[in-house]
Amino acid sequence: MSKAAALGPAQPRWSHRDPVEGGNPFPPGTPVRTAWAAATDTALDRLREMDARIADTAQVTLDPTVYRTQLFDLAVGRFEIWTERGLAVVSTEDTRLAYERWLDRYLTNWMRYVAETCPRVEALEELTRRLSELAGRRARQARRAGGAPRRHRRRTALAVRSQA
Repeated sequence: MSKAAALGPAQPRWSHRDPVEGGNPFPPGTPVRTAWAAATDTALDRLREMDARIADTAQVTLDPTVYRTQLFDLAVGRFEIWTERGLAVVSTEDTRLAYERWLDRYLTNWMRYVAETCPRVEALEELTRRLSELAGRRARQARRAGGAPRRHRRRTALAVRSQA
């Protein structure tokens, strides 16, 4: 595998911080670096949109079922957004394999992270199932990807409204 195909760390976070630490992992001046940067901008826009929805709908609650649902939805949303960003650079067999290895680490790390940061939350098997299903879909998408790195258009609020 080439250095350009390495995605590096897969650090889960409740915040917007990037799970791939250290900035853009691809060489300057390459199309894959440009695709990664555009996909990162889109991911950050989606995270802000997600947080705005959460601010409008989240419930402050002591009900463990409601809390768990909100927590799991947050984890799945973060996972979905960052794993989609990774697809933007899958264009070869090497990048697909690197992405799938990163995806496996990211899934494992999310489960460990939730268990460590929320030790009293029950039914983690539900979160494992949801994240595993999403990871499986992402792996299938990566297998279908080919050609040059995907052009990644930044989603604007106008574009999102026009799709509704």
